[in-house]
Amino acid sequence: MAKMIGLSRSIKLEWLNKTVELVLEGKNETQIKDELNEYLSFEIKSPTVLRKTREILMNIWVRTPEELSTLKQQALEAYKDEKSNKLALHWSMMLVAYPVFSDVCALIGKLTNIQDTFAASWLKEKLFEMWGERTTLFHSSDKILQTLKQIGAIENEKVGVYRIKKYPVTDVKTIQVLLLAILHLRERAYYEIAELSSVPQAFPFEYTVSLEWLHDSDLFTLSNFGGKIVLTVD
Repeated sequence: MAKMIGLSRSIKLEWLNKTVELVLEGKNETQIKDELNEYLSFEIKSPTVLRKTREILMNIWVRTPEELSTLKQQALEAYKDEKSNKLALHWSMMLVAYPVFSDVCALIGKLTNIQDTFAASWLKEKLFEMWGERTTLFHSSDKILQTLKQIGAIENEKVGVYRIKKYPVTDVKTIQVLLLAILHLRERAYYEIAELSSVPQAFPFEYTVSLEWLHDSDLFTLSNFGGKIVLTVD
């Protein structure tokens, strides 16, 4: 069975912020849906595009599976802190809500560790290898690139070629949310501590991971593997 893509519309940072604010206000799903309809209607005139955009926002921040409840709770707590990096918190929730977003970020992150820029044509080719050639994927990849531009993660170097933008993250709560999201992707059984600050899916963010606060936090499980302390995936 083919994997669901789902991310078919581009998203703006202010729309994500609005969705979180409604969640923090204690609104229920129906209320959030209605308020997002009204909010988005000022910018989106097509009922179909509005509905798809609203559903993406709600899948990221409202309709959270039970296994992601701790991640969501930690992300919401961090969001309330003015020191937090809001983009990194949204990013974390998008990684776990949409596998195609995670795969796009992993591809970009791995390549831009080697070189400064990447081409949209290269990205689409790699995605087709992973997901199969589908019209919906071709459309979705354009929308994801547009989203990455709109939220400030990449910028055009020239037509069809992008350069990533970097953001330092120093708030421990935000870094912990990023790590929780990375662990939920379950791509590895464990991570060495030094690896955690260069995970490709988190490519726009520059942060350091402290063994001390990992040890003191009840959110993470540390183990000894081959004589090294590692962070394990529960």
